[in-house]
Amino acid sequence: MGTPIDRDTFLARAIARFGDHYDYSEIVYKSYKTPVRIRCTVHPVKPVMITPERHLQTTGGCKFCLKTSRSQIVPLGDSFARLMREANSAPPPQSLETPLPAVAEQRQNAADTLVPRSRQRGPV
Repeated sequence: MGTPIDRDTFLARAIARFGDHYDYSEIVYKSYKTPVRIRCTVHPVKPVMITPERHLQTTGGCKFCLKTSRSQIVPLGDSFARLMREANSAPPPQSLETPLPAVAEQRQNAADTLVPRSRQRGPV
């Protein structure tokens, strides 16, 4: 088991990670696994109840900040954009329902050589 983390250690780690993004003035610290009340300074709509452990392991706990970070579009690199343009401008591959000419010819030749058992001569 690791050493217990006290309030001062948690606050030092949280401020080192998030800076002034969260307000820690409402904290009643009991343990590392007991939820505490923090407030996002960007979205101070309502306080966030989260364990100190989870707060340090995740994006912080503010669902509005999480939604904003997930909705940001990642800019595409030039090489990726070029590959996508080439892939979209290429002609579509041949449909799987229409067989290739060589395969269709082989199937036709095989069908011509097959004779139903009812028409075969000799012992069956």
